[in-house]
Amino acid sequence: MPIVPFERFVCASFDYLILGGGTAGLALASRLSEDDNLTIGVIEAGGVPADIPEINVPAFIGRTIADPTYDWTFLSVPQVHAKGRTVLQPRGKGLGGSSIINFMGLFRPSKIEYDALEGLGNKGWNWENLLGYMKKRHKQGENTFPGGLSSEDAKKYAANPKSAYHGVDGPLQKSLPLSVPPQLGLLFDSAEELGVPRNGEMGDGTNIGSMSCFTSIDPRSAKRSSAFSAYFLPIESRPNLLVLTSAQVTKVAFLILFEIDPTGVHRAVGAQFIYEEHQASIAGVKKDVIASAGQFSILPTNEYFYNFSTIGALQTPHLLELSGVGDQSILRKYGIEPLIHLPGVGENLQEHPCVATIVEIDSKYQTMDEIADPGKMEMHQELYKQQKGLFASIPAAGFIFLSAKHLDTVGDAVSFRRSPELAEPSLQRGLNKQYKLQKEWLTGEEVAQAEILYFNGHQSQPPPLPIPGKRYASFVHVVMHPLSRGSVHLTSSDPLVPPAIDPNYLADPADLEFLSKAVNFSTRLVSTGPFGEIVKGRVVPEQDILGDSKKLKEWIKESVRSTFHPIGTAAMLPQEDGGVVDSELRVYGTANLRVVDVSVLPMQLSCHIQSAAYAIAEKAADILKNGGKV
Repeated sequence: MPIVPFERFVCASFDYLILGGGTAGLALASRLSEDDNLTIGVIEAGGVPADIPEINVPAFIGRTIADPTYDWTFLSVPQVHAKGRTVLQPRGKGLGGSSIINFMGLFRPSKIEYDALEGLGNKGWNWENLLGYMKKRHKQGENTFPGGLSSEDAKKYAANPKSAYHGVDGPLQKSLPLSVPPQLGLLFDSAEELGVPRNGEMGDGTNIGSMSCFTSIDPRSAKRSSAFSAYFLPIESRPNLLVLTSAQVTKVAFLILFEIDPTGVHRAVGAQFIYEEHQASIAGVKKDVIASAGQFSILPTNEYFYNFSTIGALQTPHLLELSGVGDQSILRKYGIEPLIHLPGVGENLQEHPCVATIVEIDSKYQTMDEIADPGKMEMHQELYKQQKGLFASIPAAGFIFLSAKHLDTVGDAVSFRRSPELAEPSLQRGLNKQYKLQKEWLTGEEVAQAEILYFNGHQSQPPPLPIPGKRYASFVHVVMHPLSRGSVHLTSSDPLVPPAIDPNYLADPADLEFLSKAVNFSTRLVSTGPFGEIVKGRVVPEQDILGDSKKLKEWIKESVRSTFHPIGTAAMLPQEDGGVVDSELRVYGTANLRVVDVSVLPMQLSCHIQSAAYAIAEKAADILKNGGKV
């Protein structure tokens, strides 16, 4: 079993060392360890996820959020443009990372967005190339619904996937919803009346429209499929994969090769970490491992590869800065000697801001609200044993992705404010290029600008609480391409002090405008056609807020929160554009330090990002197998 004791781990000799055993980290470790001539090490701060309903049962999504066993429970700094509120920033903790706590959606952005990665200077990062990696990770069963779905129902629920766009023998299980609420068809009918078509295959590079989505659920068991269960458990007997859990990495150790390269390229040779409250390290000694006051050293036989995989967009920049990689003025402020001046580290944070509304619907429709009744709860527990009922699927049953035309925001592109003035010229150049693309996407109809997620029931949030016996529908409104940019930076040289996380929600007024227009769209949606006929009343927010633009925007400021999709803080861009890693995922100024997680994405995607995390890991594995080349 690759989860090994501390003593065995520090006595091993590794070809690749992966810092973070989460979504991308375990996927990468699995692929690299396919070569039994290599030895792979993984250091993970969390533990082994338990086999518990809160993780495995699809209907229980969200129950591990803010549970410190599985969630780092970060908080943002007070948000200046959101009433000074601190906002929860969940990140998965433990083997599997965020794939063990997320909401399981498997989405893809538009073709245009992945092609933009290459246009920004990243050769080989485009739709056609990444499609292969998106397919490589997935396994699709013969039937994604029990017994299959009739052609009529497949059309009704916008579930018409085409085999050409989906993998069949990858490790990650996926399926369409194992149970579908009938009201979803009514919702999609109403959306069509507002000009939004059904999109039965959102994985072909066109993601505008209403759809049922694939989820990381094993259709055979109706349980979550995660990086832990899909990539790790099937290969846990590999002797060349060693995993150390409950060990928090605090710093990367470097050698400076001045004699070889006069520019002082840095080579990573080890890492410092904390295990059972003791400082430990993996460093460069060829023979013998000497245990002394919690300090341990070894030498790898080949080069080290560092992957801040599940460390992700919030923790990757923190570790880089602790290691002397980042903006030298920030590092010196906290007494850290700069090794590599990279102003882009921790900058360019982009998150999908969201707000949720709730309506009451006809009580004859089945929603998650009914499990408050002990009898109904028992019934659904029995149905779940047959992979049926409410527990077998995520409550987020349907998704509507809207273009600028649907939101009536095309005209807003002409009033785009110019990008904010940044002190660092390279960051300014990179941001200007991003804003140019975003402006182009706003004038077209091929890139989603907002998402409306249908949640089958009263979504957990502050009062008013659901009334027993009533049935509800919730709608989560998400801005796909926010103009606001935030940051993540250390606040102390102490590695155990959390970083300052500033999503900078609504800093650009356009984001507030987009959110208000998304809410206005769903307000029309629940008053239109077949779905409108089953709505009995508004719950959140009150009607007087929905009818007043100024009040609505104030409510959004009071309510905006995270969709748990942070990206961008170690951006894959040319260094002159504020980049942190190149197209081979190598940190600038280093010989062999790489980043493999969604922090490398330079621009936000019009989708949930779990799928992107796996694709990045799959591509990274091939880059390494190809000698570090794309």
